[in-house]
Amino acid sequence: MLERYKEDFVGLFKPLTHLFVKTGWHPDLLTTLGLAGNIVAAVLFAMGCFPFAGLCVLLAGLLDLLDGEVARIGHRGSKFGALLDSTLDRYSEIFLAFGITVYFVRNGWVITSAILFFALAGSLMVSYVRARAEGLGEKCEVGLMQRTERILAIAAGGIIGATALAVVMWIIAFLTNFTVAERLWHVWKKTRRLELEQGE
Repeated sequence: MLERYKEDFVGLFKPLTHLFVKTGWHPDLLTTLGLAGNIVAAVLFAMGCFPFAGLCVLLAGLLDLLDGEVARIGHRGSKFGALLDSTLDRYSEIFLAFGITVYFVRNGWVITSAILFFALAGSLMVSYVRARAEGLGEKCEVGLMQRTERILAIAAGGIIGATALAVVMWIIAFLTNFTVAERLWHVWKKTRRLELEQGE
C-alpha cells in the first residue's frame, strides 16, 4: 500500500545515500547494521522501553531502505547482497517478535502473546509467497500488509505505548495472513488465465 510512495521517501534521503556511497560504505554493512538495530529494538521492547524501541525500529528500517539505494548508485549490488538482505530482514522480524513477546508474557498479556505467533507466521509467509511466486516467474507485490507497513506500524505502536503496540500486533496478525491469501489469489488468477490462453 505504501510502496507507491517509496521512491518519494527515498528521494528525501538522497544526500545521505550519496554520502554513504562517497565514503565507501558497503550496502551489506548497512544491511547488517539494520539487523543490529532491530536486535537492540527487540531488547528495548522486552525491557518495556517502548518509545526508544520504536525509534530503533524506524532507524533500522531506514538503513534497510538505503542499503538497496547504496548498492544501486554505488554499483555494488550483487546476488549475494540481495539474498543477505532478504535473510536478515526475516531475522529482524523474528527478533522483534521475540522481544515483544517477552514483554507481553512477563506482564501477563497471555492472549496477545499467543496472537504474536500468528503475526510472525503471517509476516514470514507474506515474504515467502512473494519469493516463491517470483521463483515461478510471477511478480507478486499485492497486499495490505507488506514489510514497509509492518515496520511503520510496529514503530508507531512502540512509540505510543504497550496498549497501542498490542492493538498493532492484532492488526498485523490478521492483515498479514489476509495478504498471504491475497497473493495466492493474485497468482492463481494470473496463472489460471495463462493456462486457459495456452489451452485455446
